[in-house]
This record gives sequence, structure tokens and C-alpha cells, in this order.
Amino acid sequence: MTISNKTRKNLWGKSGNRCAICKTELFSKKDAVDNLNIGEECHIISEKKNGPRYVEGLTNYDKFENLILLCRNHHIEIDTLINTYTEEVLRYMKTNHENWVNDTLSNSVGEFKYEKARFIQRIVSGKLLMQILTDCHGYRVDYDEQEKLEENEYIGGVLQSIKDYGDLLGSGMEQYEKIKIATELKIILKDMETHGYFLFAERNSETIDIEGMKHENWQITTIIVKNSDSEEIIVI
Repeated sequence: MTISNKTRKNLWGKSGNRCAICKTELFSKKDAVDNLNIGEECHIISEKKNGPRYVEGLTNYDKFENLILLCRNHHIEIDTLINTYTEEVLRYMKTNHENWVNDTLSNSVGEFKYEKARFIQRIVSGKLLMQILTDCHGYRVDYDEQEKLEENEYIGGVLQSIKDYGDLLGSGMEQYEKIKIATELKIILKDMETHGYFLFAERNSETIDIEGMKHENWQITTIIVKNSDSEEIIVI
């Protein structure tokens, strides 16, 4: 199969003509005559058996959910460093980039008169959660309020544990320590699922005002705990 025109337009439109990793403009005027296109429609899961992140049995490798728009350099990088750019990491980056494009375009034309829809990915990987938390400057948290005190205490304990791990994580941490924390975070995620909760998270670069002084490019992580049967959860 090949990528349909509808899927191609959807991918380029939701990606804002930008690489999902470096945000470089992909299609632009090289000069008054020629156009320059450095964008590539990349598969998250390869359709080739010996390709990166191959999974057998997919009925359509060319669907929108399996595509991410990248510049040529980052296409080569994700298909070379497959242990770093796992399927879960790339799906998170795709969702996070599309949210960034939506917010940027919305802000450029003024606030909408209605609340903007946002989609935050469910986190099931301890490794991905660790990467989101590493070198984070601050947190936003939200959760579904429960009827029973012990349930609210459980959620509060989970959120506090995740923030504590985030405070420990940094670029100077040894790799074996990161692997240990990723494993412990995976255990937390599994335990949450057993108790009937899902965790959603994303990370964005923001400008923060502290006592009248603006701090740019602060890495802020949003963490949301939802009941697993919540009607707000959309399964794709």
C-alpha cells in the first residue's frame, strides 16, 4: 500500500510543515523560482521485516497514526538509534508536536471562543515516563477526584512518588541509575492499572513568570491521573 493523499495532507497539516523533533520548516522557497523540500513522511513501525521497530501483523502501515513528519537528518537518526527512538517515544513525540502546532497556530490568530481540545498520550512505559521527567523544571498535576479517602490518598501517593523520581533525574545521572528508575516507574504504572487508573503525561517548553521576572524555555511536565473507565479517554 501507499500513503493516500488524504493521509498525506492530514500529516503535513497537523505537523504544521515542521519536523516533529527540531521544528525546522520543511517546505520553503529556496529562491524566487525553486522550492526546497526537506520533509520526509516516516513510518513509526516499519513495514519491512528487517526495518526499524517492525511489528508483524499490522493491516495498514501507511495510516496516519503510524506516520511522523521529520527532516531528513532526524529520519536517519530515528532509524539508526532504534533503542532510543522506540515506538512509544515516537508516538509521544508525534502527539506532543501536533499539540504544539495546534497551540502555536491558535495563539497566532487569537484565542478561540471555545475551549481548545487537547490530546495527551497515555503513558505505559517506565522508560518514556523517565525521559519526560528528566531535567524537568516544574509540574502540573490533575486527577479524577474519588469518593473514598483511601483512593484519593493512593493517587496522591502515586503523584508524589513520580515527582520525587523527577527531582532525582538529571542529565548527570549514571545510565544504570536511570534504568533502575525506569523499571520502578514501570512498576508504578502497572500497579495503577491494577487499581483502575491510567496515567497521561506530556512535557512542554514554557515561559514562566516568577516575581515579575520571566524565565524562558522552562521544561514543564503535565501529569494527569484518570479513572480507566473515564469517558474522556479516547481509544485510537
